[in-house]
Amino acid sequence: MRFIKAALCLSALMVLGGCPGEEPDKTPKLSEVTVTCAPASVVVGQTAQCTASATDQNGQPFTVSSYSWTSSNESVAKVDATGKATTLTTGTTAISASATASGVTQQGQATLTVTEPKLTVHTTAITANETWRAADNPHLVRGAIEVGGTSAPTLTIEAGVEIRFDQDAELRVTNGALKAMGTQQAPINMVSNQSAPTKGYWRGVVFAAAGSASAMDSVTLSDCGAGSGKGACIALESKAAPALRNVTVRNSGTAGVAVADDGSAFGTGSTMLSAAGNQSYAIRIGANEAGTLPTGGTFTDNARNAVELQGNVSRSQTWPNLGIPYVVNSNINVDGAANPVLTLSAGTVLRFGHDFGLYVGVLNEKGALMVDGTAAAPVLLTADSDSPQPGHWRGVHLLVRLGDTASRISHATLEYAGASSGPDIETGTGNLNVHGDYGRGDAPPVISNLVAQKGSGPGIWLGFGGALGAGSTGLTTRDNGSYALSVDANSASSLPTGSTFSGNAINAVELLCCSVGKSQTWPNLGVPYVINESLSVGGFGTSVTLTLPAGTELRFGPDTELQIGNDGAPGALIAEGTSSAPIRFVPNTTTPTKGYWRGLHLWQASGSKLDHTVVTHAGAPGSVGRGNLNVYREIGAFVTNSTFSDSSGCGITRSDGSGTGTTAVTTDFTLATYDNTFINNDAGAVCKN
Repeated sequence: MRFIKAALCLSALMVLGGCPGEEPDKTPKLSEVTVTCAPASVVVGQTAQCTASATDQNGQPFTVSSYSWTSSNESVAKVDATGKATTLTTGTTAISASATASGVTQQGQATLTVTEPKLTVHTTAITANETWRAADNPHLVRGAIEVGGTSAPTLTIEAGVEIRFDQDAELRVTNGALKAMGTQQAPINMVSNQSAPTKGYWRGVVFAAAGSASAMDSVTLSDCGAGSGKGACIALESKAAPALRNVTVRNSGTAGVAVADDGSAFGTGSTMLSAAGNQSYAIRIGANEAGTLPTGGTFTDNARNAVELQGNVSRSQTWPNLGIPYVVNSNINVDGAANPVLTLSAGTVLRFGHDFGLYVGVLNEKGALMVDGTAAAPVLLTADSDSPQPGHWRGVHLLVRLGDTASRISHATLEYAGASSGPDIETGTGNLNVHGDYGRGDAPPVISNLVAQKGSGPGIWLGFGGALGAGSTGLTTRDNGSYALSVDANSASSLPTGSTFSGNAINAVELLCCSVGKSQTWPNLGVPYVINESLSVGGFGTSVTLTLPAGTELRFGPDTELQIGNDGAPGALIAEGTSSAPIRFVPNTTTPTKGYWRGLHLWQASGSKLDHTVVTHAGAPGSVGRGNLNVYREIGAFVTNSTFSDSSGCGITRSDGSGTGTTAVTTDFTLATYDNTFINNDAGAVCKN
């Protein structure tokens, strides 16, 4: 009976939650999360700090390890792990915080309201000093506001200011200054007054006050560059020179930045200019101001991701390598009273528009070009075309005058040039053209590691005494539409040995008329020289000697000749080949015929020497003698170990002394001791001329 009663008591206690005298479980458990945001209502662009707290089942504070934060509408505001809410657009959103403890999760939320800010509106000209403050954000510009007046006012824009611009609005600095000095932590933003921005909505900022009183730092301009304005988000004109540092222009309806070719420029200290998403060039600038371009910026997604250049260069400067090409849309002349020197930095790319060229010292003043490429960062001058063709542009033209600074081209490629004509110049269709001022220039350009390729004319043209400077080396011409080189004969000695020629329509060096007036040696370049107009070798007052090294080949066009020491100008020809590398004087044709050219003619030619030479297919009428070799004055046994063949006249002709300016030539060149060979000459081995 006692057992039954005890069991009943135990059951009752279990039902009632325990036996008399036992305490209930008082362990705190997570019961509720509460969220508050301060302030609960903010304007777009401001932040709110949200906090969370937890309580247990008894309403007492409960400690949790962390909260997880979310926003129900992230287009209105986003919240970070600390509860800081960043607002983006107008509207409402629920900011929630959740926490978990002992397997129990609870969540709380608060409503955050985001409203439009009150605008600070600007509509009138600024004629006295004025400051736009971040505390008055956002600012709104309506219409075209001018900063200027008799007092030369300064508009100061504080760090962190946001300026909104109505459609076609503009900020223009004339007789005054703009100081927009943001920081990396608090940049200045100039934007369109739109909920959904469009490119080119407002005009931009125009600096039209001479000098460098204005400055911008840590400023971003967006959706400007309206076509009704100056064609850029930032425009410099009237010799303005503001200092732009850490400035970005993006989403322009036209160019990012435009600098007029009127003496305007980027001011001292300008750096880190960037352009992105603009519908034209990243930058447009006059060539004479390009040396002031800021470095260190980035350029992405512009319709023309390049710097457009126009105009001439009249002062010395260096064009920096900005990582994007320069596009040249006019002829550029580098010359002036100050003898300007234009320097191109390593890695620079110049793309030339159709029929334009670079002319250095070509007009009435001196100038020089320094191309400072490196093996790792060569300089490229090419066509501005996605599918370039030979002859697209006019090439580089250097005029060498007395007293000039010598130009220099190192580690560079010039290609796709050859368009004809130019200012005051109707010749020279090479990728590089050197004009020698008829031999009066004393500082020819020095080249090293230059590639001239894919032009419609010769790879390089040296005319009117134009030459390459001492120390030139590493020349390559390839895939050009004419000769590898076209060179004034009097300058051929300046050509560097070790040059490479391949794929040219005529893989040879064309020698231009008409005379060799200074003693020199033509190097054996591994390709023939082609003479399309008759040449003479001689000097007035002093003898001129032309020396040809072993293995050299001269090819002659129809009815051409090589005259040595004629017309009272003494000269000499020294052509000393070897049995394995003879020197050849032959017709410039694959199907030679007798009498194709007029041959070699020696007059006052003392000191000449022909050894191990080959002379063929001469004898064309037009000169006194009609042999392969024609000797008019006795100079002794100067011909040995040589072959004369296939003349329409004789192998060698000799004067009997009866002609004007001649003497009797008595040397018998057929003697066995001279070891000369005569083959298939129509009039025999030797005869009278």
